[in-house]
Amino acid sequence: MMNRILALPVPIAGILASFALPPIHFLPLLVALSYPIARMLSCQNMRSAFWVGWGCGLGWFLVSLYWISNAMLTGGSQFYWMIPFAMFFLPSFLAIFWGLAFALAWRSGTSPAVRWGAVIFWLMVMEWLRAHLFTGFPWQTPGMVFAMRPLGIDLGFDLASVIGVFGCGVVALMLASLPLAIRLDKRLGQTVLAGLAILTVLALAVSGRPLIDHAAKGLTVRMVQPAIPQQDKWKSELKDQHLAVHLEQSRAQSENGVKPDLIVWGEVSYAGFLEHDWSELAPDIRAAATDSAWFVLGGLRQQKSADQSEYFNSIFLVKPDATIAGIYDKRYLVPWGEYVPLRDAFSFVDHLAGGVDFSAGSSAVILSLERPDGRIVNIAPLICYEIIFPVSTRRAVLGADMIINLTNDAWFGDSLGPRQHLAMAQMRSAELGVPMVRVATTGISAVIDGYGQVTSKINYQSSKWQDAVISGRTHTLYAQYGELGYVCLLLFCLATGIAFRHRNQI
Repeated sequence: MMNRILALPVPIAGILASFALPPIHFLPLLVALSYPIARMLSCQNMRSAFWVGWGCGLGWFLVSLYWISNAMLTGGSQFYWMIPFAMFFLPSFLAIFWGLAFALAWRSGTSPAVRWGAVIFWLMVMEWLRAHLFTGFPWQTPGMVFAMRPLGIDLGFDLASVIGVFGCGVVALMLASLPLAIRLDKRLGQTVLAGLAILTVLALAVSGRPLIDHAAKGLTVRMVQPAIPQQDKWKSELKDQHLAVHLEQSRAQSENGVKPDLIVWGEVSYAGFLEHDWSELAPDIRAAATDSAWFVLGGLRQQKSADQSEYFNSIFLVKPDATIAGIYDKRYLVPWGEYVPLRDAFSFVDHLAGGVDFSAGSSAVILSLERPDGRIVNIAPLICYEIIFPVSTRRAVLGADMIINLTNDAWFGDSLGPRQHLAMAQMRSAELGVPMVRVATTGISAVIDGYGQVTSKINYQSSKWQDAVISGRTHTLYAQYGELGYVCLLLFCLATGIAFRHRNQI
């Protein structure tokens, strides 16, 4: 039985469906998920259903997360042997969540209609858990298929502004399994189709929501992206050269002569302890600010105590006179990147992840910038993959006029990874209606408006600066009500399956 369940088509179905995710966005392939769901309906036991879900999840994550192995290439030839583990272990582990969802769906009842509703319910419950358990990793959750503009229409981002990315995931699974629902029962298919039509109308209804004036609107922001190769980033002999590139781009004159109000550097833009060297750095920062621009800098921070030192990945807000006005310490650290679980047992990764674990910040912070006219701009700072977490981002952005997300995607090369990371940042802005400045030391820098659309961008491997003007923000139902829409959709799918449980069998 197990050999039949793990037959090639189930993982292939997951692989094909994953091409609906960003940045490929071939949405018709999402219907490939109907095949493993149909296989689950006819399984003879719970174990078989688990392996169907696991095989589907393996295919889904195997292709969409292949770029994780690039970190081993960047780390050096001594880590090449870890590539198969990076490429297969993480997808295999994440696929367990899908296997459990399929098993629980099979266990939910004997009716195919009930199991159809239950698999959507449990799969999206498991996706929510995947975003929270073991530090959380909601990368490429099904709702991300709507991080797109079909035919130039913001329908997917508008939908996210109402029900969030997890709610979009429920809709994606409804859409993917629609052919199966029709096959199970024509009226079940009609009910699902009606639900999708109502959600489409709802997304269209909120698409015309107006932008609202706020303190950050009209702010001219300069993105500084030096595109430093990861292999060179921590070479002490190149530190001054890297700093010079940052300063040169910060001082550059725009063609229209407009000076930036805010200059933003990427994650750990200064490869040293910024506070320790501040007396040397301050004159250059002050000169680059030309007495008017504020700075947001990414850097390392050391906090010493009597018996130990703690190290933080931080964001520094700097006034035009080069005094530090605020600091944010990253709260969600990357396992195996910024800290190593059970480090004593995995000491061989010291050269890849560093020999010291970072400490996590204690709370969200709002950094406040004062404009020349006295208006206060409240900034929600987030570092790297903190932007992929919908729930914590929603809490962190409360009261903010804009989001600043600093990152360094050099570890993952010119692959799908940085583009997926950007798409998730777009989804956060769309959900919350808040404009975002995303600056990468190496990666893709962009300014994103309150609708989730990129209004200014610096491509991967481009070493350049770019000025952009911040637009208004907009109210969204997701920002106000959070996961309420997601929960309602989960219950709708489950209730619909139960309502049709006595009708035609597959």
